[in-house]
Amino acid sequence: MPTPIPRRGFLAAGAGLLGAAALGACGVSNDGAGSGAADSAGTSVAGGTAAAGKPKKGGVLRIGSLGGDKDSIDPTYSSTDIDQQRGQNLYDSLTQLSGELPYHFDEGLAESIELGAGAMSATVRLREGVEFHHGKTLASDDLIFTIQRILDPDRPGRAAKALAAVDPANIETIDDRTVKFNFKTPDSMFPKRFGSASASILPIDFDPENPVGTGPFKYDSFTAGSRSVFKRYENYWRDDGPYVDELQIISFSDDTSRTSALLAGQVDALDGIDPALLNQIGDGFQQLITKSGFYQPITMRVDLPPFNDVRVRQAFRLMVDRPAMVEQAYSGFAEVANDVPNPADPGFPSDLPQREQDIDQAKSLLKQAGVEGMTVTLTTAPENGNLVNSAEVFAQHAKAAGVTINIDNLTPSAYDAKFTEWPLTNGYWAAGIIGTTYASRFIKGAGANDSHWDDPEGLALYNQMLGMTDQGKQDELANELLTRFYDMGPDVVHTYKNNVDAYSSKLTGFEPFSSNGWSLGAWRYRLVSFV
Repeated sequence: MPTPIPRRGFLAAGAGLLGAAALGACGVSNDGAGSGAADSAGTSVAGGTAAAGKPKKGGVLRIGSLGGDKDSIDPTYSSTDIDQQRGQNLYDSLTQLSGELPYHFDEGLAESIELGAGAMSATVRLREGVEFHHGKTLASDDLIFTIQRILDPDRPGRAAKALAAVDPANIETIDDRTVKFNFKTPDSMFPKRFGSASASILPIDFDPENPVGTGPFKYDSFTAGSRSVFKRYENYWRDDGPYVDELQIISFSDDTSRTSALLAGQVDALDGIDPALLNQIGDGFQQLITKSGFYQPITMRVDLPPFNDVRVRQAFRLMVDRPAMVEQAYSGFAEVANDVPNPADPGFPSDLPQREQDIDQAKSLLKQAGVEGMTVTLTTAPENGNLVNSAEVFAQHAKAAGVTINIDNLTPSAYDAKFTEWPLTNGYWAAGIIGTTYASRFIKGAGANDSHWDDPEGLALYNQMLGMTDQGKQDELANELLTRFYDMGPDVVHTYKNNVDAYSSKLTGFEPFSSNGWSLGAWRYRLVSFV
């Protein structure tokens, strides 16, 4: 067990926000079988040894990823994995989630973020001398433009709910590099809301047809559902990369075709593959296996019958055989979960009884709800590795309870276009802490609220948390809030999925991103080079 990584880098002044529990790392064998029950916090290991050597510049890095014609290069409205990885390379945000545990943030474009009294404001000091790809120096007007664009009431961005506390009409410019955001309601989590590409900082003259950011690569071309081409940005503000001359992110519709492309030398790396395909990938390639709290829940829309009945939701949680799900759907590349998201949260309720399959109780609950023998469609897509597999395994488990689940396996484009509309589905969500994920996924009207979850009591707990800067009190509220998901939530959180990536042995620089489980080291391709 390695020594936990000490906290380093970015701290929000006066906030006391970053004291996540120290989480260890346990080994995993190359065949994906865990070394016993993994801790719920999540761990990460590389399933192979990358070729060693000092990073050198040059070459074209080609990534094969699942995508479609609905892909976007505008980070404010990005949603899918392939959108996220483009954003990670074209843009930067105020803070940067560290890949190491314990869960914390490092410095990004913000030199500091200081919360005001009662967490009713935040003063952001921007890093000096950062330039956008077209030469403009990063300044206060860019930051204000970005936040107001996200909060545009006519077209809110993906991060709008997360930043809802900000009063867009009450933003103060202190100087060219300093901005004070005044809040309508307290938000002690504000410094942690910038880890995703959807909160990327854009220039005041941003043009989505010719996008410009401060990231390690600059825009060359983009065709949704086909290919993105980016060039190395020589004036990047960080010292660690980029090293490759060109980055290409190539869209595929399924795992089989992109695995064939890897074997044929048409791409250099794949993110988030189905581990069942690993036996096709032999010499000349490396595996990157990341263990974390990443999850692919069976999600029920609570605003529609029969899932508006908590008895039905509990019955569905009792149908699943979790150890069998690990082996059958994930080929051993997962850990048993307990219907609670965010295991890295320091307030995680680890003392809850482990839920196990109980077919008799599931049948009883369905009978009480008047839906015994029900038939329902589960909508899924071949995304993120294992979604289709886990849907099919769950359907098999449900048969024992007299429930017929028909699988509707859509293309990624068709699925993503309506991912918040399906009555029963299985999505994919990065690990995180409830203080930040709640706003995007569990508040009524949030852009990622695929369950249409609307829990006034839970929302009250969340709002209390936002008014707290004391870590211990935040943890207590997080524990209570997360327990509500165990008791009545919209998800069957059956497993925590290990992300499995594959890449050419000619590459070095990929490292597991333990904190939230994003693939290929959170797609930070600036760190990758050819050897």
